[in-house]
Amino acid sequence: MIKKIVTRILPHGFGKSNDFPYLIFYKRFCVSKIQIRVTLFLVNVYCYNIRMNHKSFVFFDCECANTFDGVGKICSLGYVICDDDLNIIESEDVVMNPECDFDWYLLSGKGECKLAYSKDYFREKPNYEAYYKDIKKLFTTGNRYIAGFAVSNDVGFVNDANERYELPYIQFRAFDLERYLEHKYEKKQKLVEWATEFGVNVAKYQSHKSEDDAIMTMLCLKAECMKSGQSVEEIMTSAEGKKCFVSNEQILEQAAERAYRREMTEKIKRLYGKVSPMPHFKTVLGERFELDHKILRDVDSAFELVKKIYDNGGVTGEHLTGSGNAVFAAMPNPEHVKKLEKRGLKVMLLEELEEKLK
Repeated sequence: MIKKIVTRILPHGFGKSNDFPYLIFYKRFCVSKIQIRVTLFLVNVYCYNIRMNHKSFVFFDCECANTFDGVGKICSLGYVICDDDLNIIESEDVVMNPECDFDWYLLSGKGECKLAYSKDYFREKPNYEAYYKDIKKLFTTGNRYIAGFAVSNDVGFVNDANERYELPYIQFRAFDLERYLEHKYEKKQKLVEWATEFGVNVAKYQSHKSEDDAIMTMLCLKAECMKSGQSVEEIMTSAEGKKCFVSNEQILEQAAERAYRREMTEKIKRLYGKVSPMPHFKTVLGERFELDHKILRDVDSAFELVKKIYDNGGVTGEHLTGSGNAVFAAMPNPEHVKKLEKRGLKVMLLEELEEKLK
């Protein structure tokens, strides 16, 4: 009896009045209040299960006023929320005041990259902090997939914004459509190029308007679903799709690594051209050294090497001419050796230099 009532009552829905459900049950089924309460409980459980099984997909894109010093200052975050079949439920371009200078070329109208709104329009809007709770909810609502195109940049920009305003990081992962398509089709293209290839009417959308870029990303993935005969969830959860997710933790680790490399590179360069007034040893006294870029990749080892050269009376520098040693981990090709000789440099292997140093 109750099962039949649940089945029959669901299509009718419920009104806002608290006693409206009771009225429907009473008039249509003439059941007791206990039966009504049990039935309503089962209806709530049924609806909860529907909600839990339903997935949504959010595509997003960020635009920045500038990325000076490697920090993105978001001025717009566009998104589109879709259902399982990638039908649009909601979309918006969240425009905000970046509270910083704009990179001149973004508003100049020159080049391919220009912003969708005037500087004054951005200045009128609230800052990122005012939107933080809504953005966090957008990215952390349950049963939801997040996606973007070259999304590592956008995840990084969200991290940058949270750091700028001293807000907690938003923990989320995002599917990178650029990485997926590049790997599958073995070519690298811009979003608008992929959209054109997939038959998306790009004339309707404005590049570098965050909302439009988010919609174009979604339409590209929708076209890929149709082409491959897979659902969007099947693509994202495939072996290849799983490799295309990036998390904010990964981006933070990469940013920390880049910051560390910059710091160590600066320490190395501060020793360039410096001669120790009181060298600990004199094994390379007065000699000059230029390190190959492959040696400099390992910033920790490179710093130790440059410090040892300094402590042994030598000098390290860049683009040396006249005289000196060009240091390589392995012997360079003959053409490279000739170019070095024209600059007055001799080739020295790293192993040979390390034997000299104390």
